[in-house]
Amino acid sequence: MVEGERTFAKQAALYQQGVDNDPSTPKVTNAKPGDSYHQYKLALDVVPRAYKNMPEWNPSGPLWERIGQIGEAAGLTWGGRWGSPDKPHFHFAGAPLAELKAYWEKFKQIMPIEITPTSTAIVAAITIAAILWFFVMPRLRQHGIL
Repeated sequence: MVEGERTFAKQAALYQQGVDNDPSTPKVTNAKPGDSYHQYKLALDVVPRAYKNMPEWNPSGPLWERIGQIGEAAGLTWGGRWGSPDKPHFHFAGAPLAELKAYWEKFKQIMPIEITPTSTAIVAAITIAAILWFFVMPRLRQHGIL
């Protein structure tokens, strides 16, 4: 993982990169502060280990599509499918961004989100976690993705 939670101040700084500071620097994000799931602890950015030291993390590399498929299979939204792709980005879209932002603007704190799983969901989550841990993760490591 490269990054998960991001403060509003850090989001503002990333948004400004490539805009005001140095136009030759590529823009890092199109999301203004409050407009990213990162601020609400519902997003993460990942990069394959093999791409980490490559320019712009090798955006045309073949591992991105596989990583995207894995994240989507786990129920996450992948930024690689956007009009302006953000291949490292994944987020859980269980709460609408507009509601999260409105709550922040009103209370200046992150909306508490509670998920109360059923017993069937708990068993499914444990099964999925076990499959990921014992089968998927070793294969991703073996291929240098993680």
